[in-house]
Amino acid sequence: MDKEEYEKFGDITIEDTGFGFKIVPGKLDNNESGGCGGGCSGCGH
Repeated sequence: MDKEEYEKFGDITIEDTGFGFKIVPGKLDNNESGGCGGGCSGCGH
């Protein structure tokens, strides 16, 4: 993450949902809902 991305999103939290991972930015853009759309489609179960 570079400085511009950090200024836009703030601290990033990665949460284990039990079905994959959810990426939650500290700052949410008003035009985006739900953050970065996390979810791990390539996780081997």
